[in-house]
Amino acid sequence: MKFIPLIILGLSAVAFSEGDLKVSDWRVELLREEGIGSSVAELQKALTAVPGVTNKLDDALEMLASQDFDERDAGRKKLLSDGENALKWLREIEPSEDPELRRRVLNVIEELGLVFRKDREVAVEHAVKSLLAEGLEGRENSADTGGMFFEWFGEIDVDLKEGFRQFRFENSSERPGKVEGARLIFAGKAGQDGDQRLILESKTWPGEIDFGDHFRVSVILGGEDVSSGAWHMGVTIGRIRTLFHPGMQSGSFRFERIDNHRHLSGTKGVGFDPVGDGRQRISIDVTKMLDGNVRLDVLLEQLGEGGRIFQSSTTVDAEDIGDLSEVSLDRSGRSGGKAYFRDFMITLNH
Repeated sequence: MKFIPLIILGLSAVAFSEGDLKVSDWRVELLREEGIGSSVAELQKALTAVPGVTNKLDDALEMLASQDFDERDAGRKKLLSDGENALKWLREIEPSEDPELRRRVLNVIEELGLVFRKDREVAVEHAVKSLLAEGLEGRENSADTGGMFFEWFGEIDVDLKEGFRQFRFENSSERPGKVEGARLIFAGKAGQDGDQRLILESKTWPGEIDFGDHFRVSVILGGEDVSSGAWHMGVTIGRIRTLFHPGMQSGSFRFERIDNHRHLSGTKGVGFDPVGDGRQRISIDVTKMLDGNVRLDVLLEQLGEGGRIFQSSTTVDAEDIGDLSEVSLDRSGRSGGKAYFRDFMITLNH
């Protein structure tokens, strides 16, 4: 379990029941995975406990080897919750003689990725602090969750069909999408030229007509180096997609309207070849100007040692971007590789 070194005094040990908390509240679900309860006393403990206490990794590994699915999944979650410590430890231990356990360990290493789940740690801290604040002030009926939304795709083998949790799934490509191993996966290869889009609407979260005049969207993403140039992936704000081509030399970044595919910028090299599952993070700062036009400031980071960054900005006409009421994770184009997304976050008034 993660602990956050901040002291909050004067809280009574009142429990938030499942009925009191919104069914769609990502904070409660995430904290449950981290082993943090929803009473004020348990939340306060998470803030005030001595940092550095971690799950016993050897016990978690023993659980991962279990024949019981629930116990295996609990062991997997314990390893994931220890982040960088677990990643380093798993890479250093002697491989098991059991091929099935070796496979499970490799899957956990892949889930931990190259970034040590830092975005998740930020989300956990926000979840604890905002729930405690609501405990003091009284819960509101708003769909907002303290100005932050986080989706870690923590389900196993879920086909998207029409959607996932608070998201709507649109699929004009006839290629499937699924959630598996703490990541969103859009399939490649088969199908037709078209889009796979997992969409969050502002009316769902934060329960407003739009996301406001200033917000940030970020996600860890990457794609297979297959049929480079025939497909792309990215994040769409309103009607404007920020995209790159996985596996293609220098990535070929651009801004593009999703409805008519009109390029709103020239295609630019990013200085590295974006490939792999979770090897890039894209962050987009969205600012609505006084004249109604919208500025998009993009940071694309190559993650891991020696990572490089690419930055690009554009101001988009209000008519082009439309209402700031939808944000989506997208794969588009003809046959090509799989697209991967994880740790999706929106921060309002950033």
